Amino acid sequence: MNTIQNKLVTTTLAVGASVLGFGMLSQPAAAINLTFVGEGDAVPEGWTNLNWTVEGRAGAKGFADWEFATKEDDGLRTVEQLNWNWQNGQEVPWMLTWDGNTVSFSLGGQTIAFNQQNPPAKSFNGFYLWTRATTASGKVDPETKMFLEVNQVNGIAVNPVFSSAIAPPGEGKTTITKNYFASDTSIKSLSGIANMSWLLGSPNPNQANARSLVGLKIEGFYDPSASVPEPGTVAGVLGMGLFGVTSVLRRKRA
Repeated sequence: MNTIQNKLVTTTLAVGASVLGFGMLSQPAAAINLTFVGEGDAVPEGWTNLNWTVEGRAGAKGFADWEFATKEDDGLRTVEQLNWNWQNGQEVPWMLTWDGNTVSFSLGGQTIAFNQQNPPAKSFNGFYLWTRATTASGKVDPETKMFLEVNQVNGIAVNPVFSSAIAPPGEGKTTITKNYFASDTSIKSLSGIANMSWLLGSPNPNQANARSLVGLKIEGFYDPSASVPEPGTVAGVLGMGLFGVTSVLRRKRA
């Protein structure tokens, strides 16, 4: 009987070690990876729009108009909004969270949200970052820039991904950059920075009521074809292996 138990313990320990080894080997230096999928208006094949958008823009002088808003993507209906006084070149930290029904966006101690009882999908593993800068006399000079970056997913630092648009020379000329990214892990939160800047002597887009002439957007998607582990899946597998080891050792002591 002792021989059988010893073999069982040895086997279980080996399985546990294998699970531990698999867990360690499967975790790259950056535990979560974001992949550039494409640029432009064409949504990647098979992706489902989660029907929400977070939009930021230059807004208007003072508190006359919003600078950030959550929107229902169908018809772009504004749901909640907040005011923000952009400073030239300031890196503005932000966070977006998704729980399967509600997208929330936080910036400068303010939070706005949009809730859907029946969203098109519950999971979130793709997104685009969109930036725009349009030259307009007296409002937006050439070289005025909007920059939007993601540097954390689920609170874990990742190799940053971004979108950037710089107003080109010529009245009414526009630069729009729309980059799609996919995550190898289901997204619960995105964090990053937004930055609006303009040359010394150029109009302040906020004071000039530039509104969407300088702006940004974040939109979420679900790719059903991707094999995306939920956060904590590997930890759960490790736990099962360790549970097996512990159970056998307890039986042996009994």
